Order: sequence, then C-alpha cells, then structure tokens
Amino acid sequence: MSSRTCRGSSCGVFSDTIRYCSPSHGGWGIVRTAMLVPESCQLFVCPFACGRHGAIGALVQGFKDRLSYLYIDEGDIVSGGYEELIPEAVDELLSRLDPVPRALFVVVSCLDDLLCTDHEAFLRVLRKRHPGVRFSVAHMNPISLDGSVPPAVNIQRKMYGLLERSEMAPIPGSAVFYGNNVALDPEGELFQVLRAAGFDRFGHVSECRDFSAFQGFSRALLNIVPTPIGRLAAEDSRERLGVDFHFMPISYNFDEIEGYYRSLLSRFGKTMDFEPHRTEAERSLLMARDELDGMPVVVDSSATMRPFCLARLLIQSGFNVRTVYAQKCIPLDSPHMEWIMENTPGTEIVQPEHFSAPSRRRGNRPCLAVGFEGAYLSGATYVINLVNDETLYGYHGIAKLAGMISSALKKPADLKALLDDYGIVV
Repeated sequence: MSSRTCRGSSCGVFSDTIRYCSPSHGGWGIVRTAMLVPESCQLFVCPFACGRHGAIGALVQGFKDRLSYLYIDEGDIVSGGYEELIPEAVDELLSRLDPVPRALFVVVSCLDDLLCTDHEAFLRVLRKRHPGVRFSVAHMNPISLDGSVPPAVNIQRKMYGLLERSEMAPIPGSAVFYGNNVALDPEGELFQVLRAAGFDRFGHVSECRDFSAFQGFSRALLNIVPTPIGRLAAEDSRERLGVDFHFMPISYNFDEIEGYYRSLLSRFGKTMDFEPHRTEAERSLLMARDELDGMPVVVDSSATMRPFCLARLLIQSGFNVRTVYAQKCIPLDSPHMEWIMENTPGTEIVQPEHFSAPSRRRGNRPCLAVGFEGAYLSGATYVINLVNDETLYGYHGIAKLAGMISSALKKPADLKALLDDYGIVV
C-alpha cells in the first residue's frame, strides 16, 4: 500500500485492487452536487440496485422531493435500449411536479455507456415538448473515476452547461466561482486580491436564490476556478459563453499561493503586498504546532483535494505527520508527494480504499486526523471537521485551518456524530 523505492504517482505507490468503502467514505456525489442548481430536479434512469444509495442520500440531505427514479429491468436492456421510455417518464414527472422545475437532469448509470443511448434524440423530443425547462444528461459512472473526465468533473460541466449565452452586456465587476461546491470564506484575502483587480461582485451557485440568478452567471466578466474539478466547465463556458476564466487551485504552499495571486493581479496591471497575510498564517501554524506538542497527525484526501501539499506544509512547519491517506495523487499534487517521499521517509502513504485498509484500523489513540476517512482508519482521538477544503483558500485558509486544529484539541471527537451532521452518505 505504500512504497519508498521509487518516485511519482505511477511507480508503485498506488495500486488498482478490489476497493474497500469505509463508513466514513462519501461526501459530494453527483446527486448532491447537481442539486446546487436552484429550481432543478433529477430523474435517475438506472436498475433498482443503482438507485438505493442516492435515494438514501436524498433523504439524509433533505432533497428527496427533487429526486425521482425511472427503474429499468432486464427486458428494457435486452430490447436494445430504453431511450423511448425516457420522454414518457419525463412527461409524467413534470405533470406531477408543482412547481415545474426550471431545469431537469436526466441521470444515467454506467450501464448506459454499454447501451450507447442516443441522448440527443430524446433531448430533442423533451425540449420540443417542454420549452420552458432546461434539460441535461448527466452520468453516474464509477467506471470513469480514473478517466480523463471523472464524474465529479463531468457534473460540473453539466451544471454550467445549463447556462445560455446572453445578449446583454457583462455585469461590471462580476466574478463567478466554478468548481467549489461550498462558497469560500469572504474574510479571506482572495477577495481583497479580486477587489484590487477591479472586481466587487461575486457569484457562487450555492448563493443563487433561483434559476434566473444562476442564469445571470453567463454575464460574468471572469470565472474564478479554485479547484481542479471546475476547470473543464470553465473551459466550456469560455467557448460557449465567451466568459474567460482564471485557474488558481487551492494550495497550502505559500509560494504557490503568492504566485496565483500575482498572476491574477498582473492580468489587470495591479500589485499587492502579501507579507502580512503570510506572516499571520505562519504565526497561526506555529501556535497550533506548539499546542499539538508532537502528537501524530494524519491527513486524508476526503479533507482536501491536495493532501500531499497540505502534509508538506505541516511537515515543514514542524508537525509530526505520520500518514497521508490518498487513493491516488492528482498531477497538481505530485511534486509535493515526491518531496514527502524524498524528505520524510517516516511518513506513510496509504490508500484508504485498498482492500487491506480495514486490517490497518486501530482503536482510539492520541492522534489528530485532518479528515473523516483518516480519522476512521487511524482511530484518531481528535478530528478536524473538514471536507473538500470547504471555505478554505489562501493564507487565510491556512490560518483558519490552524484555528481548527486548536479547536479540535479541546475535546475528543465523536466521529459518528460528525458524519451524521455532515450527511456524508452521498
């Protein structure tokens, strides 16, 4: 499950095996993500078994009234496809929904890739019958997790693909965030940077009151992409809507953060002093390190998209990072993984979904976990309640994380309660 004999993400550190799914595994699946689009509903077209997980998740997350199912059986499959069933199901669904949604995602399972359904054919029918509804086809396809367009990336494309090009002028000073499912903390210096660059109106899908407000994103001056999963959607929007974007993925490396900021500001001929923000982040980290007093730390990829970048920051700040839990390493994080392998041979790299992961699980022990999955597998006493870098960005994000470390140390964590509160089942 880990290796110190070579470098890089394809040299034996990670392996493809039968996968283990722990009770702490979950978070933002495509159902929950697409539900961010206001006044939208979803129709899943899939076999019975494929719908159970999403249906339970809809109950937990509170959007069961926006999720419906068209179950298909062996007869539908053997007959050579089921696309003729979809328009009838959509007609029935829309006749029962009050109010009628402004957008409907028709979500198909991995089986659809084998049947080669002609999506455009039934979409043409649906658009003709229901001109007031925007339609899109999305995929629930775990098989594509390791492909060039995994489900998390594809659903972002489908969400922002609902936007239509506007004939109206761009909204002055407007910037929209793509890819982060939770809005960034407005207290962060990123917003100072954006204001210095001339932006004073910020949009995020979670803050849209209705579909019309979401549609207004097509009039943004610039899209900001703080996560890798939003980049392809932003590229599509640049091509379809004429809205350019700036890619500045979340980082826990001081030099990377400054580089992203300077790149954005130079685009508009501006400059800014970042030293006070960096100094505060460093000070906060050292205080948290001293509070830990050498206690082991584990970092996992459920907490952050860049676990190696975060682990490297903590190691360089004097933290005792024992383990990094990551199923794989994204290219953006590879340099930091290689640095860890070269400089801290005592730090394990463990795949949390490896079939042998349950055998590594330990009982409660004095340890701090950054992330739920690492907490479950390591038996950590203290847990930072963080998923997918939510709200964090830049120097302020690092300082905020340091504060979360201090808060986590005040009392042992109830991991089950944390998971229940977050609703991590989807």
